[in-house]
Amino acid sequence: MSQNIVEQATLLGNLLKESAEFKEVRAKEAAMLQDAEAQKLLNEQQQVQQSLQMKQMQGQQLTQEDMAAYKELESKMLANPLVKDYFDTRDKFENLLNTVNQTINNALMGQQDSCGSGCDCNTGCHCGGC
Repeated sequence: MSQNIVEQATLLGNLLKESAEFKEVRAKEAAMLQDAEAQKLLNEQQQVQQSLQMKQMQGQQLTQEDMAAYKELESKMLANPLVKDYFDTRDKFENLLNTVNQTINNALMGQQDSCGSGCDCNTGCHCGGC
């Protein structure tokens, strides 16, 4: 029985990989990574994030200035259309994954797959309410 579950999970993974949502995420990611300005922003964000994490790991409190600088960088990133498109597309795919996970959880708990907004999640409505 366990082998069947693993096989079904592999099938689900392959279906997700072939989904329009996943393919769109990959395309937006490739476009973003080919853009020098977008890469610069992503690298800067990664460095600042690591610096802030290191500060926290050393027991230091993040200052208002730290948070403001990070928020400003985040705003600059989202002002770049390639970065924003990637993040928006990735969010849509994550919503799909959350819907799949909730559907599995509902099946485990013996609950009906209804998101409460009058739609049936089995029909693929992806209403986001699941």
